Amino acid sequence: MATIGRLETLIAVTGVILLALGIRTGVAALSPLAGSIELDVPLQGLALGILGTVPPIAYAVSASFSPWFARKFGLEGAVLAVCLVGVCAHVGRAISPNFVSLFLATSALMLAAGVGNVVLPGLVKFYAPNKIGPVTAAYGTAMAFSSAAPSVIGVWLANDFGWRISLGSWAVVSAIGAFPWIWMWVVGTARATRGELTLEALPVVRVAPNFFRSPTALSIMTIFGVSGCMAYSWFSVLPLVLVEVSGLSFEEAALGLGLFTIMGFPMSLLVPHFAIRSKWSGPLVSISVVLNSAGLIGLLSAPSFYPYLWVLLLSMGPLTFPLSLALISNRTANHLSALMLSGFVNKWGYIAAAAAPILVGLSRAMTGDWTLSLILLAVITMFSIPSIFILQREEMVDDEVFER
Repeated sequence: MATIGRLETLIAVTGVILLALGIRTGVAALSPLAGSIELDVPLQGLALGILGTVPPIAYAVSASFSPWFARKFGLEGAVLAVCLVGVCAHVGRAISPNFVSLFLATSALMLAAGVGNVVLPGLVKFYAPNKIGPVTAAYGTAMAFSSAAPSVIGVWLANDFGWRISLGSWAVVSAIGAFPWIWMWVVGTARATRGELTLEALPVVRVAPNFFRSPTALSIMTIFGVSGCMAYSWFSVLPLVLVEVSGLSFEEAALGLGLFTIMGFPMSLLVPHFAIRSKWSGPLVSISVVLNSAGLIGLLSAPSFYPYLWVLLLSMGPLTFPLSLALISNRTANHLSALMLSGFVNKWGYIAAAAAPILVGLSRAMTGDWTLSLILLAVITMFSIPSIFILQREEMVDDEVFER
């Protein structure tokens, strides 16, 4: 069997990190600039809320076709498509004359990002099967950075050059991310080995697998979905909760959201290294359940007692997100299985992540306070508990699917 050389592996890993760095910039780039955008493009509260629901919905939609797309055009071809659409969509948002064009460009950008979400574990499995933990940690940290950077860099660019330059500037990151994959596609040995490795793997995934038959696949999807529910809910409502429940000022509540966001860095950097170690998956899920539960109990029972402590606990709860990314690659037999499992996990996980903030907000509207909303999030956290025992068995998804 042909092998992939060190140079190709190095370029591919660099490409993985650059891809991860580029696919999340569009998510957080709009909301900090809403006040400036409003001067040129009407962007009232409802319009901004609609744009806020686009990412998880687009991720779920793109997860439905991403495995087919990547198998049709190859992993490298899929990445190049993500980068190309990303460049066009960033520029499209920058020159949008009205809300409709801004919405369409944002939707295209998020669909491309969703494809990137799905193919990343497959790329890691293909090019770095023996370095899943470190590479997943690297690209997870890059994703965390790219989610946080627009809140700082984007605002600075908007203040100095205007919001259109700020939104459009992220096209540069997508463009740079394409270069390693152009090299791999045109002159890299991946082009020669791709056919042989794909044919070797095809017997494993020739029939579209039903991942609902795999307890391990369901567990990975569950912890991914729970982490998405928690993260997207807190991104939406945490400042309001801290103001109305804990009695913080709006400035202090914004600091709390910043604390929640920044904790994604150490979680993305550390968790994948432990995720691939024997007998660590179950304890990591247990830690997530405990952290989420402790933070929610704190907000429910003593909201004004060191509220930043509860935020800190809640910020570490979604550690199951980088855990699930590592497990997608680690619990599959080959890159095609990882690709298809990634599509399954992303599809159903992001459907749940899109629904959770709506349910949390609806509960607040129905009751007039946040108690029912916090209880709802606590119930969602409990869905991770069965995964503790299933993931601890360390079964391979491929074995479970085809045994059944």
